[in-house]
Amino acid sequence: MNLKLHCKLVAFFSACILFGCTDKLKSTPNAEGDQGVFKVASGHDTSVNEYIVDPPDEIQIKAPNIKEIDGAKQVVRTDGKISLNLLNEVKVSGLTPAQIQKVLVELATKYYSNPDIKIEVVANSKFYTIFGRGSTTGGKKPYTGNDTVIKALAESGMNENAWPQQVIVTRPGKGGAKPAVAIVNFMKIQQTGDLSQNYVLNQDDIITIPDSPLASFNFKFTQVLGPLTGASEAGGSVRGAAGGR
Repeated sequence: MNLKLHCKLVAFFSACILFGCTDKLKSTPNAEGDQGVFKVASGHDTSVNEYIVDPPDEIQIKAPNIKEIDGAKQVVRTDGKISLNLLNEVKVSGLTPAQIQKVLVELATKYYSNPDIKIEVVANSKFYTIFGRGSTTGGKKPYTGNDTVIKALAESGMNENAWPQQVIVTRPGKGGAKPAVAIVNFMKIQQTGDLSQNYVLNQDDIITIPDSPLASFNFKFTQVLGPLTGASEAGGSVRGAAGGR
């Protein structure tokens, strides 16, 4: 590649790094604060919305004194039901885990006095998503109703491409409402322990981990110089072969 062009490109991208070709993002007005849709996690990190069971979630039952159902695991069928020994078919879709537990206790009371039944739900029907080259293990993540920004980012991880000061958390608008976007400074959370942006996640939320300014520079630089460098190297190879002849 022409040396003069190379120098100009290096100068241009260096200026982007120094003076900020990558603009800092800002939260939308409907995202944060008292009137915002994002709510800070409580000490229990529990969602303001209780988890609703739907197909194909899996129900795990613990009932030490009821051998017929103790240890049973059932995937919620498309009709919203599970099948259990002794209790037969039970409709569970549309209910919270606490409500399902209550239903099972009521059914078991016909056969046992004061039955002790606990359930756990393995979430398979609802998700939030993590995008970005800065994520170590992005993609669809099971939404459990007990998910927060810190938990999501800790589980997905960040690599050297990440810009932790500009994590984008998007909540799609529903019922005609506008989408809400919160820009979370995860670096501040890590360094200071300030949890004011540790928001509770909802199903369908989207977390985007953007490229840092340096990673963005490297990516753009490679995009611009890659084809030119490749062409130059290819030309050199041809000339070499011709010279060899």
